Amino acid sequence: MLAALAVRYVVAAVRLWEHPERAPDAARSFSVRGAPGWVIARGVVVVAAHFVLMAIAMIALSVGAAVTRTQKPAEPWWAISLVAGGGMILCWLLIILVGIFNRPRFLVVPYLRDKRRL
Repeated sequence: MLAALAVRYVVAAVRLWEHPERAPDAARSFSVRGAPGWVIARGVVVVAAHFVLMAIAMIALSVGAAVTRTQKPAEPWWAISLVAGGGMILCWLLIILVGIFNRPRFLVVPYLRDKRRL
């Protein structure tokens, strides 16, 4: 299920990045409590990266748990999971920066860089 969410957000990021006319629909689909989700629409690349890293972390944990039952060394899987978890925390920081300051600019959808409202 996490892999499906990761694929969905990656596809949404690619479509939103290439087609400006999809921005209002994307903001409505990312809405929170009825308010349009312009923060997520602007930082959809960061959100997609977050879900990809979450899927990697969970897959690494499950493979590590399966390997632990059959063999002793499962440390590489735990390390992969920890690195992905650190990347997820970095994504949270980046989405907050995109939402409040609209920075870093290279992660914001180009035609939404001037949109300042949350």
